[in-house]
Amino acid sequence: MEYLAHYGPSLCVKFHGDLVYAANGPFLHCYNYHTGELKRRCRIFHRNKIHGICIGKDGGLLLYGGNSVLIADLQDVNERTCLMEREKSVNGWIISGEFSYSGDQVYLLTSYNKVIICDKFGRFMMNKSLREEKSILYSGSITVYSQDKVYINAGTVMGGILLWDLYAEKMVHNLKGHEGSIFFVTESADGRYVASCSDDRSIRLWDLRTGELLSVGWGHTARIWNLKFFDSGNRIVSVSEDCTCRVWEICQRGNNIDLIQQNIYEVHLTKNVWGVDVDSTGRKVVTTGNDGRIKITNLGDQLGTEEEQKCYTVEEIFDRTNVPLEKGEIIKGFEWFDFGLVAITSTGKIFLLSSTKDSWIYLTKNDKFSSYSITHGVPDENVIVFANNRGDLLLLKFSDDGERIVAKTEYHCSNLSKTTNCLIRKDSSSALLVLLESPNPRDHLVCLKFSLSTLTHLDTYHFTKPANFVSTCIDVHQNFLLIGSRFSTLAVYDLTATASMPYVIRNLNPGDTTTSIKHVEDQGSSSLFSVTNRDGYYNIIKVNLTQDASHRIIHSNKIVRGFLEGADFDDRGDFITFGFKSSLFYVYNETACYEVFSHICGGAHRQWKLSQDSKSYTLVYIKASDIYIKRFKKAATRETLFAGIHGREIRDITVQKHRKFNDGFLFCTASEDTTMKLMHIEPKSGRLTNYWTQRKHVSGLQRCQFINETLMISCSAREELFLWEIDAQAECSRPYMTLRQTLPTSSGNPDLRIMDFDVKFDSKGENFIMATVYSDSAIKLWLYNHKENSFSLILSGHYKTCCLLNVLLEVLRDQLYLITSPTDGHLVYYNISNQIPFKIDVDDNSLTFGDLKLCESELPEFDCKLQVHQSGIKTIDSVMKTNGDLVIFTGGDDNALGITVASVNKSTAKICARVADFQEKAAASTITSCNLICNATKLLTTSVDQTLRLWSVTEEKLVLIDSSYTTIADTGSSDCVSIDESTNLALVGGVGLSVVQLS
Repeated sequence: MEYLAHYGPSLCVKFHGDLVYAANGPFLHCYNYHTGELKRRCRIFHRNKIHGICIGKDGGLLLYGGNSVLIADLQDVNERTCLMEREKSVNGWIISGEFSYSGDQVYLLTSYNKVIICDKFGRFMMNKSLREEKSILYSGSITVYSQDKVYINAGTVMGGILLWDLYAEKMVHNLKGHEGSIFFVTESADGRYVASCSDDRSIRLWDLRTGELLSVGWGHTARIWNLKFFDSGNRIVSVSEDCTCRVWEICQRGNNIDLIQQNIYEVHLTKNVWGVDVDSTGRKVVTTGNDGRIKITNLGDQLGTEEEQKCYTVEEIFDRTNVPLEKGEIIKGFEWFDFGLVAITSTGKIFLLSSTKDSWIYLTKNDKFSSYSITHGVPDENVIVFANNRGDLLLLKFSDDGERIVAKTEYHCSNLSKTTNCLIRKDSSSALLVLLESPNPRDHLVCLKFSLSTLTHLDTYHFTKPANFVSTCIDVHQNFLLIGSRFSTLAVYDLTATASMPYVIRNLNPGDTTTSIKHVEDQGSSSLFSVTNRDGYYNIIKVNLTQDASHRIIHSNKIVRGFLEGADFDDRGDFITFGFKSSLFYVYNETACYEVFSHICGGAHRQWKLSQDSKSYTLVYIKASDIYIKRFKKAATRETLFAGIHGREIRDITVQKHRKFNDGFLFCTASEDTTMKLMHIEPKSGRLTNYWTQRKHVSGLQRCQFINETLMISCSAREELFLWEIDAQAECSRPYMTLRQTLPTSSGNPDLRIMDFDVKFDSKGENFIMATVYSDSAIKLWLYNHKENSFSLILSGHYKTCCLLNVLLEVLRDQLYLITSPTDGHLVYYNISNQIPFKIDVDDNSLTFGDLKLCESELPEFDCKLQVHQSGIKTIDSVMKTNGDLVIFTGGDDNALGITVASVNKSTAKICARVADFQEKAAASTITSCNLICNATKLLTTSVDQTLRLWSVTEEKLVLIDSSYTTIADTGSSDCVSIDESTNLALVGGVGLSVVQLS
């Protein structure tokens, strides 16, 4: 077994020049944070995770975790992939480590409040301790001021903080005030302050000289795990169980010192941020957490400086332009350009703000646009369009510096007596489309085409408006105009055949208003579009824009926050969404699952516009009649060096073995955090790429499994079972995933957990039957009709009252058997051939579906029941032998591994089963998963003792041939895929994910 990669809780991280060193289990990852490139992955320890990283002034590297320590040079890590031979052990759990002032010694603080001093080769030199105190430490740090002055900051489990001098071995201060264990304590480099955090969710700032409590900072909503001083000791960054990173400023007001919360950043998923560091400039912070993410947050660009946020009152605008302000006059519309802002008032006055000069210019007044006006623009063409409710348009084109109006057009649309909406979109590099809509449902939609260079009118299109259609957004692709409407409706018009009826797509999702349509990419003769809905839903739809128009939803999901106003893929291929949550405006990276930025603007009920260029986002909005301009610089570097996986345990893993995608394999993970992730693995390096995070489930997942090339099933509590369709075309840049069907539940408020399922396809590979087993001992059999896209119940019953953990559907001697494993340790075999309206093909054992007359049957009595384990059978895998016998491999709560052989007696036509082999001590704890590989000649097992074991299967006997410890805690799931004839790739899940190559 060779570990290619490990992704899991990352406990510590460190900046060093252009590089970031991050711990990931026993591995140390080295990234160039400017490019996001993973430069090196180095295995450090055999078993322990890396808990701390220290980099010396001369390039020395100190790594520690548990009772393990490794001292090396940075050059060693940057050049080698394994340094395990240098691992050393100490007597005690290492809390903190640090190099001496000269760099020739190492200090290791243990949980017994003792410091072990070693030379740089790891040879023991002496012990130091605080003799009058015998406390157990929860945390600690070491501050080196000089060769002779070293302070130990010891956080105890009982709430006290012991500061003591290393060489004098004397107490400096005993700081009391926290309630609960001290989770971290550190000193500022200049020796002014001590900062601590604890179970009481507070940050306390102390005077190092006097030991006086200076200030208490409140804000985190859960336990605080780590702190770091930066900005010459004037600011503190903290990270917490609440998944946020917060920046605190130490403010001196007279004789008082206050700890003021300056910024909050949501940086990780679900639970726990462990590691934090700040770069030498104090402008970037890197965090790591339980989800394995390595996140870079730019502090310097979001400090709310005066240059980045401006506010202008209406009175100020009129005073600065010497234009009289009429009573009740307000800003009615605006658009942001590279040169600044163009705005129109309720009396038709148009103003321009130069962003470089910070000056307002009065341009003109047009009474046609008083009282009512709609404003849109094309920022990259410096074109703005004003419309009123009488069919009048005013188009202006500005020079690049905004100093001149280079083109102007006034146009009246006589086809409509009244207009209530105006939408615009670039048709090409040279043309602009303006769509006008009347409130009269019998009026046509009028689309006007203008030249972008001269603003001259080029053409007019008239389109029939569908019933119950209110336009909200548009997009143009090739010769087709796509218009979004309320009621999740989309209409597609052919610009070359305006007389033809539109292709209308209704009820895209349960939401209401369609807020954006964006072309994503082309796939053969079809085009893909992202469509968003204000209620939080987004879809990727595949539209065939030929004469026989058709569409198919290939991806669907719902965001986790508020109203969704729009979305698009960025240059890196990440799906970026934006909208409102309560009083916040947010931009969110849906692919990597982190907030790009948020801003308190008062909520969605206001005028607003979001613009972006290659360097920044600009949000312009009206609040209390004032106009606000907020700019957010885009990160020049990668914001996630690794996007992470789940913040909680991975309950199941399934690999798409039927075909490759982008020279690797797609796989899905199902997690306790209720989400599923569709990811890609590169077989040679084990590198992961996350594509999508699905949130349809509302409880922790139980199982997920690919059942063919395009379909996958997942199940969880509340009787949730979803059939998913995966669209992974070779010509597309990414796969897509949509919900195809939901299994009916037994009641309106289901409370059972579907523990497992298995399927059997018909000979055409379209329809299938599916067995499901439940936590109340229920067994159900369903028919899925591909054409009707529906599940029908055809058989149901109960085993006893105990929970059923696994189920198989197997054909033996022309008979269909349902095999289940309950918590009583038995394998139970049901012959359901007479209860299903299908025929079994004698040649290939497939099911034949004819004209079915479906009716629900009762589960028959079991044919065979065999005791295999003492208690629950947690995992099961099977293989059919050439002689027709079924071999089942089981792992259980009793730490045992068994082989059971089942066959049908030719004379009695009854099934018989026997235990062929039983390894009582196959593991030190519960066996949680097993996978047959290498044509069923090898068996890989995982167990709660965090050990992978590889067994040889020869003549129905198990022989252990290899075992390896994994740092994945709560090891509970695995799946394998064949790379070639001699190599398999195993994915092992729990609290994290390991990639193991089996040769």
